[in-house]
Amino acid sequence: MKTIVFSDIHGNIQALEAMLKQADACGVKRFIFCGDIMGYFLHQEEVIKHFRQLPELYAVAGNHDFYYLHTTYGSRERIILTEKYGRSYEKQLCAADLEYLRHLPQSVEIELDGMKALVIHGSIECYREGRIYPDTAVDPILYGSYDLVISGHTHYRMCRMAGNTILLNPGSLGQPRDGRGFGYCLIDVENEMLSFQNVRIEQDRLLYELDLCGENKRLIRYLRSKMEEDI
Repeated sequence: MKTIVFSDIHGNIQALEAMLKQADACGVKRFIFCGDIMGYFLHQEEVIKHFRQLPELYAVAGNHDFYYLHTTYGSRERIILTEKYGRSYEKQLCAADLEYLRHLPQSVEIELDGMKALVIHGSIECYREGRIYPDTAVDPILYGSYDLVISGHTHYRMCRMAGNTILLNPGSLGQPRDGRGFGYCLIDVENEMLSFQNVRIEQDRLLYELDLCGENKRLIRYLRSKMEEDI
């Protein structure tokens, strides 16, 4: 069964809808999401709406989801987060969407077509904040309980081995930082297939929306610089 793995959507509804269109075209019904709905872009409500409609979704919380839930609107902590990560932190989500975020676990263990898989945002050492880059030293014993460990957080695509365990990061669908585009991973365990896929979005419109809502110029410049790396 084909599965799409994606992460770090950060309110980028353009990228999510483009991915879902590709998923529909190739008949994918199962999805794995490695966290971070909140932060940077502005369409968190629409993202959650789409998530609820997916036929089979395994999702975990990311660090930005945690930050949002554990700060209050108007607090000093929330103001600092807004300045650093954008105006999605000013949102007052409805009760149902807040409940959706609260129920996202830190980790999910699933059986993926015969493989024992762990889904997390960061690393086994720190589910929420840990980072596994392509060149990060990893203890294979610590990860050896699983055939596959799927994580996000770094916004860098990765597929590598730690002992007998596959470490997979799909990169960021919403805000990539590795120069490889807005993307996700398509896997088919039964046919031993794994491929990284990209979506195309209107990047200028994405940034225009931020400018229109009064987003701070420093953050817009940062996001633009990361997008230019992907051109």
